[in-house]
Amino acid sequence: MDDVLRTGGIQIMQDNARKLTYGAMMIVLFTVLLTGSLFIPLLGSVLLFFIPLPILLYRLRYDRNASLLVAVVAILVSSLFGGLFTIPIAFVFVFLGFVMGETIQAGKSKFYTVMTVGLTILISLVATYVGAVLFFQFNAMEVIMEILKKSQQEMIEYSSDLKFLPQDYEKTIADTFLFYRLTIPALVILGSLLTGYLFVIASFYTAERIGTKVPKFTQFRDMKLPFMTIVIYALVILSSFLIGNDTTSTGYLIYINAMIILRFVFLLQGLSLIYYFLHERKLPGFITVLATVFAVMLNPMTILLGTLDTAIDIRAWIGKDKVN
Repeated sequence: MDDVLRTGGIQIMQDNARKLTYGAMMIVLFTVLLTGSLFIPLLGSVLLFFIPLPILLYRLRYDRNASLLVAVVAILVSSLFGGLFTIPIAFVFVFLGFVMGETIQAGKSKFYTVMTVGLTILISLVATYVGAVLFFQFNAMEVIMEILKKSQQEMIEYSSDLKFLPQDYEKTIADTFLFYRLTIPALVILGSLLTGYLFVIASFYTAERIGTKVPKFTQFRDMKLPFMTIVIYALVILSSFLIGNDTTSTGYLIYINAMIILRFVFLLQGLSLIYYFLHERKLPGFITVLATVFAVMLNPMTILLGTLDTAIDIRAWIGKDKVN
């Protein structure tokens, strides 16, 4: 009995030693990646997407409480090398790694992980914006607006020296920059999702290469938006008749940003349909590249294809035609 207890105690001590050693390795790796991304030009922009990886790897191997402890220590250690200003930055990257680990442990899909990470990045951006306004009196939106106004004025001054321009060119330029200003929320949302996708791709690829099991994406050509997307799209279009053309209203701001996001997802759906068709026809890869270029250039048609593919089962017709 004593031998069994002694063996069990030794095993527990060995497990704890391995847990501490692995945790220390991940803390060092996290600190190196974070400081490298901050202080190494060019290479730092690449290292940026791998910073959450150590926390992800540790969470996949050990329990939540141990992972939280490693995360806290990683934030503190990185602040010793990068200074106090790195604490909020380290917190965001630690949280991203922890979120990815949690979604994998919960058995969620890779798409779900991307959406969760993208939402985390979006919340972090909003929190950073609010914190900068409250504590440092720095309003990033005002700076962006000033840059856009200055660019608009420079464009008007430059265009005034050109000949053969329409008489209302100033209004056209003003409308263009107004559109940019109004669609900033949509661009931030889409940018957050794209950034989340890059974080997941970098971390999952590396984790898989070292033998860690991670979820896989389904093929892009098999992408299928839910029918509810069409319903939301129709409601947004109908809402435009109630909102009118008052570009200063909150309703118009919501409408224009919703349209940008919906058209983007329908563009992806249209590209997915094109890829599905080319795959079914077994056409060579360079045709896919050319089709992608033309699909992006003719994006209104691609968006229409994506809308129809979401509303009706076009792929069934493609398969039926292939069989016949």
